[in-house]
Amino acid sequence: MIPEALESILRPLERVAVALSGGVDSAVLAAAAARILGPERVLALTATGPIFPPGEAELARETARILKVEHKEVFFDALSLPEFRENPPDRCYHCKKTLFELFLREVRNFGAKALLDGTQADDLLEDRPGLRALSELGVRSPLAEAGLTKGEVRELARGLGLLQAERPSSPCLATRFPPGEPVTREGLERVLRAEDFLLKHLNLAPIRVRLVRGEARIEAPPEALDQLFAAREKIIPVLKRLGFKRVALDLEGYRTGSLVIREKLR
Repeated sequence: MIPEALESILRPLERVAVALSGGVDSAVLAAAAARILGPERVLALTATGPIFPPGEAELARETARILKVEHKEVFFDALSLPEFRENPPDRCYHCKKTLFELFLREVRNFGAKALLDGTQADDLLEDRPGLRALSELGVRSPLAEAGLTKGEVRELARGLGLLQAERPSSPCLATRFPPGEPVTREGLERVLRAEDFLLKHLNLAPIRVRLVRGEARIEAPPEALDQLFAAREKIIPVLKRLGFKRVALDLEGYRTGSLVIREKLR
């Protein structure tokens, strides 16, 4: 069930802490570590705070319960960092560096040999400043080290019966802001409430509401664009009441990293 390459990386570590979000990658890593090392030798660490979708912590909590591993939630207010609020291109570096320094305190208390995160091989193909922070802190990424791709991780999740196996990714809410657009508490709340409305009323996933100079730019799978356009008279008033100046539908549809790509092309 667990790939030999992944097992050969995890077994010598003996006792580990895993940064467990509500996502599929970290859930697979935590499950593999619990199976190989034993659940009593695994500590799951979950960040909570204004940049994290609220359902993620609940899912991480349930995952840790099912895996029977110790679980700790660490509150982290990224908005306390000027380098985060100003939203430079390397925002994720400053965020990850500070957050994982907090995690490392728990790692020492648990007596773990390593702190692990769920980065997988496909992530290494993207421009991710946060990976530099993990490298500087000595955080290991066993899925990437084993060469496992996103598709292979999903397949592992299905085999392990994890709750996240078919769940769309849900990155931190700051990813809805293009580089240079200040990240504010009000803006985070606005995009969260807008996405929650679209998800509940149109049952669309994945759905993203990007905040670009006060405008809501909605991204959804291409096959859902007709549905969104047909519902515009319901959507526009709600999003404007939330404080968006204009509401736009992105005809290219949902794809990860779209804001970063566009800002680089400007």
